[in-house]
Amino acid sequence: MSKKEILHRSVDVEWLRDLRKEEDDPKVRDRIMALIMEVEGYERREIARLLGTSRTSVWRWIKRFDESGIEGLWDEERPGRPSKLSELEKESLREDLKSSPKDFGYESEVWSTKMVLDHLREEYGIEYHPRYIQRFLRSLGFELKKPRPKHHKASEEEKENYYQRIEEAKKGRP
Repeated sequence: MSKKEILHRSVDVEWLRDLRKEEDDPKVRDRIMALIMEVEGYERREIARLLGTSRTSVWRWIKRFDESGIEGLWDEERPGRPSKLSELEKESLREDLKSSPKDFGYESEVWSTKMVLDHLREEYGIEYHPRYIQRFLRSLGFELKKPRPKHHKASEEEKENYYQRIEEAKKGRP
């Protein structure tokens, strides 16, 4: 048995149980549980079956623990694809979107996803997929709101009277 294999066998199981209770990430909780079961003598095949994962995953988790200690149970940050916009361009876009679309030649009072895509293409020379743009806008701190139709003859006074009648009707019920 190598030194690395001995490392995970000498871990305090109670400490691991406490760590597992405090952990929010379900993946990490499973990895800690696999380590606990390994220390308690379960076979890796049985650990995999009980946790609903593959033996390869269990083997990899324990190997990561042996090589990196407890930090090995957490995934490293994955950088992903670099942004098409620089931070300066993102800030500029944020300011653009705080303005009215009419300031940029659009006829609408509010920004739509399609208008944002057009604006990015025209002003920044960048294309994004329509489905991605919603996630991108959220990352910039914007909320997407569905337009709710308003009747052109709707009266605020009539709406208020309507809501008052509903409240009065609720009070009169048993």
